[in-house]
Amino acid sequence: MFTDFFNFRWQDLIDIALTAILIYQLLLFLRGTQGIQIMAGILILLLAYWGARRLDLFTLEWLLESFVKSLILIIIILFQADIRRMLSRVGRRAVFRFGYSAPRVMEEIAAAADSLAKNKFGGLFVLKRQGNLQDVLEGGISLDAVVSRELLVTLFWPHSPTHDGAAIISGDQILAAGCVLPLTQRPGLDKALGTRHRAGLGITEHSDAVAIIVSEEKGHISLAQEGKLTPNLSRTQLLLSLNEIFSSERSERVNWLEKIPRFFEKK
Repeated sequence: MFTDFFNFRWQDLIDIALTAILIYQLLLFLRGTQGIQIMAGILILLLAYWGARRLDLFTLEWLLESFVKSLILIIIILFQADIRRMLSRVGRRAVFRFGYSAPRVMEEIAAAADSLAKNKFGGLFVLKRQGNLQDVLEGGISLDAVVSRELLVTLFWPHSPTHDGAAIISGDQILAAGCVLPLTQRPGLDKALGTRHRAGLGITEHSDAVAIIVSEEKGHISLAQEGKLTPNLSRTQLLLSLNEIFSSERSERVNWLEKIPRFFEKK
């Protein structure tokens, strides 16, 4: 036993650490979905197979053996949609540090805000940056959909179940909608500011996110960042402001060591 311990290589430590990270991220990815129930069922069958072998239950072992031998194929078939989504997410993080670098994403967001303002539909977009918004995401409706002006406007259409919440955007993806945000507790704010504006300010006080607020009463577009509100923006002004905020991040050079943690970053 002690001989095996002294033969422990540094590669073994890396192997164990990477395997643990992959298993942890897989469980996070499946949490709250039917996939976790399927995994639990597979685990129970594996334990039954192991017990049958140990107790010499030959008939049960024979029945379960075909299942165990085809386990990899069964997992691929059952989880094909989840596997595609996970590989797509990893691929996006491997290639792009900031999905906002694509001009189309900013234009779609600005166009959606402008459309909501013209129709006097309230809206609240939160653009995630490096901070963790998991607490906020867990209270909303998970989407994981590509950013488009049509979808953003639909989310805030009157009588929509996501109308009163916030849409959380990360890169070119809408992560969730109908999210409840923390309200700012700052004294001395203009009493004319409603709950939507206070929520937009609140999330920027608690994180490095940027919030876009569309007033339902006046049809004005406001931008919140670091607890500061810039009101009455036009579509062009909003687009320029967003590009200015994220251009500094896009210009930063990131080496390959800094990119590794982003493969496993929790949204």
